Amino acid sequence: MNYFIAIFIFCVVLFLYLHIYYHLKTSDDLEVYTIEKPSKNKLEEICDLRQPVVFEFTNERLLESCNLASLDDSYGAFDIKLRDTKHSDDTSEMYLPFLFKEAIKIFQNDKDSKYITENNTEFLEETAAIKNFRYNDSFLRPSMVSKCTYDIWSGSVGAQTPLRYNLEYRTFIYLTSGNAKLKLIPPHSARYLNVDKDYDNFEFRSPVNPWTVQPEYKAEFDKVKVLDLKITPGYIIFIPAYWWYTIEYEEMSSICVFKYRTYMSTLSTMPQTLMSYLQKQNIKREIAKKLDIIEQIIPLNIEQNIDKGKSIINGEFDT
Repeated sequence: MNYFIAIFIFCVVLFLYLHIYYHLKTSDDLEVYTIEKPSKNKLEEICDLRQPVVFEFTNERLLESCNLASLDDSYGAFDIKLRDTKHSDDTSEMYLPFLFKEAIKIFQNDKDSKYITENNTEFLEETAAIKNFRYNDSFLRPSMVSKCTYDIWSGSVGAQTPLRYNLEYRTFIYLTSGNAKLKLIPPHSARYLNVDKDYDNFEFRSPVNPWTVQPEYKAEFDKVKVLDLKITPGYIIFIPAYWWYTIEYEEMSSICVFKYRTYMSTLSTMPQTLMSYLQKQNIKREIAKKLDIIEQIIPLNIEQNIDKGKSIINGEFDT
């Protein structure tokens, strides 16, 4: 009996090991695959190579309903999250809520090209716009999905997203309006990018700006090979897990983001998920700046006799 139990445990461990190893595997070839109108099976095969893929994805429903003009007309009174990419403060909130119509005005008046919007799943759920994603992503969604995450990204002209990577099994970005540029860096270059693992926001980013490399990082970044792509409406890009990427908005643009996790990919990222949970229990964010109030206490010169023989002289006790 013990013999069969041992074999069963061995098979379970081997099964888990092989699947976790499969999801942690990466590819570092400096190339992007381009395919024309792939079938779903062909897309699955190409994505399993762990290389970035570009292909045409003409979905009129998404192009019409998930662009800035349409979202502003329909849901301008709802909140989206804005992020200042040029302000880094570990004690304050990374995202602040603004009305959609106000965010558009902020983008239009942003002369410093520093504001972007992302992490808007709540906005999509509150407005029911998320149904446009759910009803039109069957071609992209892999089998054995455990979690689907949808998002809408945008930013002011010239704004750049941080250089970062995702842990999701599949990440697709789909430009629905405007134009943008994308930089991709293979996973093995992480050693030169000073990785900042922000478990509180579950973001794995680099302080390096590949668009204009800071002098303090230039020596290390010269060892990094970068892929440059131009994103146009009607084309979708697959970004594999652990591949670094950053986006620059050439004009007011909107990007639909599809992220998928399978049961085994979720298991493979369990250490990061647990770290994120623990980190969130230990960090308190400041939503507003605190005011330091200094109270000046003027000592009173009081002479008073007390029955017990104590007196207060110049604000001090004498016995």
